[in-house]
Amino acid sequence: MDHSIAQVRRYPEVKLHRDESNAHGHAGMIVHPDKRILYIANPGKGTIVAVHIDTGSYSRTAREEYPIFSNPLPSFEYSIYECVDQDEVFVSGLNNPSGLALSLDGTRLFAAERGGRILALEVDSGLVLQSIDVGYTSIGGLAISPETGELYFVDMDTNQVVKVETSQANEGCAYQSLVDTNFKTSLEVAQLQVVLECGEDSFSLNRDYSCQTLSTIPNGTLFEQVHTDTGYASDDPNVQASAGMDEQAALLENRTDCEYDSELNFDALLLGGYYCHVCLPRNQGSSCDAGGTCSNQQWDGFSCDNHYYIDYNEDLFDNPSLSISSLYYNETFPEGSKIELSRGVTYRFTVRTGDQKPVHITTSPVAVVSTAVTRSAVIGSGTSNGPILLKVDESTPDCLYLTSPRCSSVPLVIEGGKGCDNMASSPNEWELRPASSSTRNLVLFGGFTVLFLGGLFALV
Repeated sequence: MDHSIAQVRRYPEVKLHRDESNAHGHAGMIVHPDKRILYIANPGKGTIVAVHIDTGSYSRTAREEYPIFSNPLPSFEYSIYECVDQDEVFVSGLNNPSGLALSLDGTRLFAAERGGRILALEVDSGLVLQSIDVGYTSIGGLAISPETGELYFVDMDTNQVVKVETSQANEGCAYQSLVDTNFKTSLEVAQLQVVLECGEDSFSLNRDYSCQTLSTIPNGTLFEQVHTDTGYASDDPNVQASAGMDEQAALLENRTDCEYDSELNFDALLLGGYYCHVCLPRNQGSSCDAGGTCSNQQWDGFSCDNHYYIDYNEDLFDNPSLSISSLYYNETFPEGSKIELSRGVTYRFTVRTGDQKPVHITTSPVAVVSTAVTRSAVIGSGTSNGPILLKVDESTPDCLYLTSPRCSSVPLVIEGGKGCDNMASSPNEWELRPASSSTRNLVLFGGFTVLFLGGLFALV
């Protein structure tokens, strides 16, 4: 999320047009890995644009004409490039083109029309090799399987992913090229001759060699600008530094104008460090497990209130213990704290104890007395590195424990857990102390299934 050394280049000569009748339409892009050509669907014009991405020349800074940008430092390159080599109408006559995909051998470009047709185009000529009607009327993105070569597309109205069956997926598709072989040979000879006499990048069928860039000297104040309407919402330069977010920038966290026509710039929102926000898709932009609540962490993404870390502490007296911490609460919980859980949310315990120090979730505080495990009291096998997913539901016992060999167990109390305070919490029968006033109670939600990376375990 630090864009201070990023490079963003704008190509204003590449003109794209949306389909005004379909505000939520999809316009695909795909880069040919060998030809270094970017193909772009242009729905409003019914065309496909082909841009040679390694061409073009620096013209000027983009900061003045496009004042929303993600870092004010001069090391952040935000530039306008002109005189780019492009074929503005590589393919024409399409009905609202949407998804694009390339065959594995790079010879065919697949283009979807929103109305329900998929075309196979020859890359060398742009001519149609084949077309099929798939019966779906809101095709979005296309994708090619990198293993089988089979074609997939999504249909937005039905929320379906559809596979197009191909009988020659692995062998490739043999076809007769529509490009005249004499033309191809003559073109290659002419291009080689021009390169030898004039140098590399001096020959193109599309480039306008009379093009001149409009160069200007950038205003130095542009490198100090921080936009205030969207994005960081602050003139304080510390907002974009490690010092973190100031009060004005933090107000963005409360913005709820998430509509398509909102003035809130979602790109600037992400670039400003907000990975947890009500306007971002999929659980407010986060990937918290079911039932979790996310909290924005400036420059570090987000944290979840149902995600905890388990580490192994071993002092000079050979008296090891489990250390429980949370980024959401910004706290390492003192030994002796009990963790209160609630029903209805899945919790993630990321174990980082290391080899020979497995962590278990058990129904007894003395289930682990050595490296051997009392099988009847353990829910699944332990893990030393990786996540344990705990889903708490109505069938979950009131008292659970995080245990590890030679360590005091950590009580997990389900919504008050009557009688849990009277149970021994370790093989040494140490007394369970209530959490101090400075310690937050941790609330976990979700059905009672414990998932280890090695398998799925459930308590009956």
